[in-house]
Amino acid sequence: MVVRFKLLVILFLYAGLAQADWTGVTLEFANVDADWKFDSGVREAQINSIAFQIEEETATGLSVGGGIGYLDMRVVGDSSTDSRKFDGEYLQIYLRQEIRISERILLHGLFNYSYNSGRDNREDDRADIDWNEASFQIDASLRFGNFGITPFAAYYDIDGDISDDNGTEVFEMDDPVSQGIRFDYYTEPTAFIRIVFQSGGQSGGYLTFARRY
Repeated sequence: MVVRFKLLVILFLYAGLAQADWTGVTLEFANVDADWKFDSGVREAQINSIAFQIEEETATGLSVGGGIGYLDMRVVGDSSTDSRKFDGEYLQIYLRQEIRISERILLHGLFNYSYNSGRDNREDDRADIDWNEASFQIDASLRFGNFGITPFAAYYDIDGDISDDNGTEVFEMDDPVSQGIRFDYYTEPTAFIRIVFQSGGQSGGYLTFARRY
């Protein structure tokens, strides 16, 4: 019931603010896996999330944005640690710069920071997870009519911990570098659907519905 309520809140926010006085509104669904390095070894984090983002473009062309999101995730156990499932949420801020090279070619730079927090639903030995995530991404996009294709590279810096009755485990990103490709389909001059495939240190896929003026 709590999960459905959070999803409804995000969907209502997107529907209500899509026509508001912002230069960008985005609804994003993600499914990603990442290897996190603990003192005991490397463990996989499997994360599903939904996020709502808004942004405003400044006079210099720099877009400043923020977002809220809900996530459910699993941190896979190893020989000494059980797997854990968490529900949580996150807040993010980001800066996005677009540089037009020609009518069809664009360069982008994106800096993103998010604070993530979650908890499991065990009756005993309950655990909390918190982590900070900063990333920097660069890409070059090519557009053909209503279609766009964009290869990109990204660097991630993650610092967090899991706390339970037995103590605290700290973790960081095992491999900070990822790469991928985005495909955009413009349903209107200012609205598009985006599909992203990503591999490397953080791998998975994204589905985005966006409107940018």
